[in-house]
Amino acid sequence: MNETERRLESARFSDLTRRAARSGGPVFSDFLDPDARERLCAMARREGLEIGIYGGCPDAERAVVGLWQLGREPEGSPIEVVCLKWDGRYAAPQHRDVLGAYLGLGLERETLGDIRLKDNEAYLAVLPAMAAYLAANLSSVGRAGVKVSYADGPMPEAEQGARAVINVPSLRLDAVLAQTLHLARAKAQALIKGGAVRFNWQECCRVDVEVADGDVLSVRGQGRVKVRAVQGESRKGRLFIEVETFLRP
Repeated sequence: MNETERRLESARFSDLTRRAARSGGPVFSDFLDPDARERLCAMARREGLEIGIYGGCPDAERAVVGLWQLGREPEGSPIEVVCLKWDGRYAAPQHRDVLGAYLGLGLERETLGDIRLKDNEAYLAVLPAMAAYLAANLSSVGRAGVKVSYADGPMPEAEQGARAVINVPSLRLDAVLAQTLHLARAKAQALIKGGAVRFNWQECCRVDVEVADGDVLSVRGQGRVKVRAVQGESRKGRLFIEVETFLRP
């Protein structure tokens, strides 16, 4: 996030907290990633506001933040969960296909939360107006014809990535990406410098930033890596890191 984007975000968050403080609440954000969510929550706490997080499930990555004064909590949820169903004999849409179909309708990414796949279904957390729009306008995802309905319950659990312990010469971002994605170090550096890498949901062009437990690294077109734990050092000075990878097929 550059300085201009950060100022715009700060202005949006200030407006939300002011509205919640003046009206008593509740006031809701769009869907936010964890990093932005924490910045908004910190601002709201300074104003003495109550906070609610709505993502469709407890482990949601993207979620809406609700703000209100004490005793003014909302009666319902500000989001809906919709289900897309298709015939698995003819197609097997992936996460990127569902996201592409959603954005292809002209909808903004900020109106969409997590996407979860289960068997021949996709579950989407969306703002209420988007749920009705999808039901009326979305008929296919990739080559698959889909039926849209409101989900009866919460979203399914998040898919588990492939866990592995790797060893790297240092905790530098380029070293960790090169090892987890099986790339040459120079290729990993080119991806970072080219703006293709997001570090904890923020664009990062520094190859030498160090990763730590819990950091999330996303690479455009390739997938995502979560650093589970930095485990220790070998006798030769290399570091062992447990990672969980979600690579795109």
